[in-house]
Amino acid sequence: MMILGPVITIAILSSAFSDLMKKYDGVDEFQAGYRTEEGSVFAQWTDMVKETGTENGIKFSEYPEGKPEDVIKHNHLAGFVVFEKDGYTLYKSADYEIEGITLEYFLDCMAGEFEKSAMQSVIPVNEEQKVKLSVRKLEYLPAVDATDYYGIIYIVYFTWIGFVCAANVLSSEKKYGISRKYQVTAVPGFKMYLSKWLPAVLVVTAGIAVTVALTVLLYGIHWGNIFVSAGLILLTIMAATAFGLMLYSVFQNMALTIIVLFISTFVMGFFGGSFETYMYSAWPESVKCLSPIYHTNRALVELSSMGHSKYAVSAVVYLSAVLVISTAVAVISDRMRRGGKA
Repeated sequence: MMILGPVITIAILSSAFSDLMKKYDGVDEFQAGYRTEEGSVFAQWTDMVKETGTENGIKFSEYPEGKPEDVIKHNHLAGFVVFEKDGYTLYKSADYEIEGITLEYFLDCMAGEFEKSAMQSVIPVNEEQKVKLSVRKLEYLPAVDATDYYGIIYIVYFTWIGFVCAANVLSSEKKYGISRKYQVTAVPGFKMYLSKWLPAVLVVTAGIAVTVALTVLLYGIHWGNIFVSAGLILLTIMAATAFGLMLYSVFQNMALTIIVLFISTFVMGFFGGSFETYMYSAWPESVKCLSPIYHTNRALVELSSMGHSKYAVSAVVYLSAVLVISTAVAVISDRMRRGGKA
């Protein structure tokens, strides 16, 4: 489950949401067609449209005949503009969505400049009057594709339910009364706890390591800062295992422990970006920040896309708190069952 579960889940979700998380890289030069009807107010501007378009990566070619839709299809054009008597009509190709938007923006800018020039009775023929597309660089987080996103956050998700790896051993231990036999020994409660926690951590770590290696080889997932990411994953395994042992020490029933563990992980993952990506989530930041999975997911994804993340610190704080509190509760609970013995 720990190896094949994430591999299959990552493949399904990264494929399903690849279009949603597709990043925009801009467009190269593209082709567009035009036609100028007789008596069009744009007739005197067509040369300027072609010249300015070329400067902005849009190569205009004139097509006097044919339906615009057919001309686009047969000549593989991104769009076609008909300069009519009092305006223009733009036809866009469904196969060139981004190019069509660019073309629409370009024509809108050109029309605005023509209108200003017409009001001033000036034809823009010199260099200073040429239309320049206004492009403003916005500050934003670098995009992460669906494969990298789900390839990272589902490693975290399966890590949190990794406690099920110890379910059979712990159930057998209870069935044959191993814990009761050790109650008559002088073995401290904390050492008893470590005897369960440490093997579980090692088994889950081995499984996750194989999973990460497989997903990197199969899907080419980028993990950013390898050492920081590996440290966060290891700390997640330690905290999640402690959380599972705490539930088991409280309920003393493996079936109930697994149910509560899965529900808890689902809720933390629901607000933490395991199902709805945290970038597009409508939940308030204050709600998402309550989930340890959110801090871990965001830290690892940002490490992958940017190489650094301020959430790495908060992730360490949250996971350390889960580890310490869960360990304390488990040890105290076990001590109480042993009649207060150390």
